Amino acid sequence: MISTPIIFFTLMLVESSSQINPCSAAEKIPPKWKCKCLFYGKKATSVTIKCVNRDDDKHLSYIPRVPNNTKHLYIKGYRFTNVTKQTFKNLENIKLMRLTLLDNRIRNISRDALSEMKYLRELEISREILVSTKEIGNMLQGVHRTIKTLRFLHNTWNEPPNFDRLKNSCLTHLTLSFNYFRTLMGKWFKGLRCLKTLDVSFNGISENNYNFTGLENLKNLFLIGNWFKEFPKFCNSSIKKLEKLHFQYNKLTEFRPSYFQCLSKLTYLNLNGHAIRKLYNNTFSNLTSLKELKMQKLAGQLFHIEAKAFKSASLKKLIFTQNDFWFRNESTNPAPEYFKYCPSLEVLNISGNTLVLHEKEFISMLKPLKNLKTLGIRGMRLVYLPHGLMENLPNLTTLDASNNVLNGSWNGELVFGNKSNLKFLDLSFNNIDKITLFNFPQTLLNGLYERGLNVSWNKFSCVCDDVIWFYRWMHSNKKKLSMINKIACRSNTHDVGTQILFDLTERDLCPINPALVIAIITFCSIIAATLLVLALVYKLRWHIRYWLHVFKHHKKGYELITDDPDFCYDIYLVYADEDSDFIFKITIPFLEQKGYKLCVRCRDFEVGKLHCDNIVDNINQSRRILFVLSNHFAKSKWCEFQMHFAYNRCLEEKRNNIIVAVLSEVSYKYLSNTLKVLLTSYDYALWSKSDETGQALFWGKVLRKLQFRLDRTESAEVMIGDIQ
Repeated sequence: MISTPIIFFTLMLVESSSQINPCSAAEKIPPKWKCKCLFYGKKATSVTIKCVNRDDDKHLSYIPRVPNNTKHLYIKGYRFTNVTKQTFKNLENIKLMRLTLLDNRIRNISRDALSEMKYLRELEISREILVSTKEIGNMLQGVHRTIKTLRFLHNTWNEPPNFDRLKNSCLTHLTLSFNYFRTLMGKWFKGLRCLKTLDVSFNGISENNYNFTGLENLKNLFLIGNWFKEFPKFCNSSIKKLEKLHFQYNKLTEFRPSYFQCLSKLTYLNLNGHAIRKLYNNTFSNLTSLKELKMQKLAGQLFHIEAKAFKSASLKKLIFTQNDFWFRNESTNPAPEYFKYCPSLEVLNISGNTLVLHEKEFISMLKPLKNLKTLGIRGMRLVYLPHGLMENLPNLTTLDASNNVLNGSWNGELVFGNKSNLKFLDLSFNNIDKITLFNFPQTLLNGLYERGLNVSWNKFSCVCDDVIWFYRWMHSNKKKLSMINKIACRSNTHDVGTQILFDLTERDLCPINPALVIAIITFCSIIAATLLVLALVYKLRWHIRYWLHVFKHHKKGYELITDDPDFCYDIYLVYADEDSDFIFKITIPFLEQKGYKLCVRCRDFEVGKLHCDNIVDNINQSRRILFVLSNHFAKSKWCEFQMHFAYNRCLEEKRNNIIVAVLSEVSYKYLSNTLKVLLTSYDYALWSKSDETGQALFWGKVLRKLQFRLDRTESAEVMIGDIQ
């Protein structure tokens, strides 16, 4: 019989072996390859090896030996001019399932380069502008038929490679986005019988240059960011199995019901970013299987929605956000009928629009949606939560009413009722000053899930009677609160100041009863006055008055004189690191000499603070935001983050505080949608490197945009005119 110590020792070995770091073998990769090993999950056994080279002079001809448990290999910037079978020699005995080759300046790739990778399921070759489609087509001849996903992005191709060598393969997903296609021919893919998903987004395909013949089995089609001025005529094609269509950011100006007649199996439709002006009755009625519809960022052109526009018996999710549409009662009916004819809706998000409805009209608009589970009404300038909300929406579990102007004065029982199914409630970024059982019934709070209540970024009173109940509740139900470190207490007396409510004590919030303090002071004053009168009598009466006066004002303390200017900075600079010479040698000296106070990230950001928090706080504290555009700017993710935040601030505040300066022309392939809006909607200043007159014109335009009066707020009408 095996002894107990041996069994225990064996179990310990098994346990210790299960906790070995899966990246331990990656330490053998030569340091010159600059590789990182990544794994996901505590019980992960496979790893991702990511090798990124930033040395332009490093030319290599092979890929290093990687751990046997590598499932994904990512190679970027290693200047493999000629890729052959020998390049991947070290990967032959590895069950590699995913290979990514990015920006390696490949010119030639042999037919048998990937022939030994028997387990490869996903292959990406992107940003390789030197390799021809002919080379890629030949290489595909050596790829095993078990391949499932191919991705070719940003390769500046005019047409795809030849896929004939993958006929009858297992290929299901093909991405060819961000190239220079002007046509889309289904015959390119006719042999790919298992192909389910095709992505040709952000090319130059138009309504006159497409043919879907050969894509009969396609279920998921991406046509984002092309040049379609008319909707594709699917009735003339053989695509009958299409389930998902991504058609956002093309050039349509209307949606007609006839567009969707031959898409009976379509379950998902995305129509974001089209400048339409009107939605007609029964636009989507022909889509009998439609489950999810997205219509966002419609360029602020939509002014009318007919009553049956969204009519659909199958629609379950409608995302209709950031369209600047005004929901109003345009008929003689007591209730607007925008959603009356889609009773199966479970998710409705109409955030980023404007609600011009009375309380009863709002409830009547939502009343037909008995199956609704999620409602988004963020940023709609809402001043109330309507009475009867949960009574008319009995299945509602998630409500997002953040970024409105709610002040917490609603009657909780009338809004949420005696029984509520609400699990998640977001009321952040409002003007709520207190939370009590009056506006937040106990039945509502009891039903919330973990992190189910978000009331951050409001203006809670620090007065004891206003806050003490919620303060005690949040300490007993900490897990139910989201963003608890952003729930701040704002005091008018400056005794506590703006602090995190959870971190305060009850003594901070509720000091000694003022009535008791007054009684003690009064009693002591009487005794002191009596003793002084008896001891000093009439001769010291003026001294006594003086002491009482000093004592009184000493107890009162000094009053703080507030000084809260609107902005800390005149200008917030957004630029790419590669353009620092222009910024620090020309821009900053010129503007600061003119007396403007600038916020420059590497100089004025708070040390130790998160970069994104620094950006948000400093943009909000700056009167103007100056974008210095270039190709480097367009490729920078941080510049894109700052640009989106500043642009959203401009829209939300109805204040035109953006100045666009172009240091160098931005290439079309780097243009994002927001950059296109900036360059087409704003009068920008263009820098001239050699012409002094051009430079003078550049600064003239910038300075005119910077002119403002400190005692006047810009009108919303002027700002809206500039943005539109």
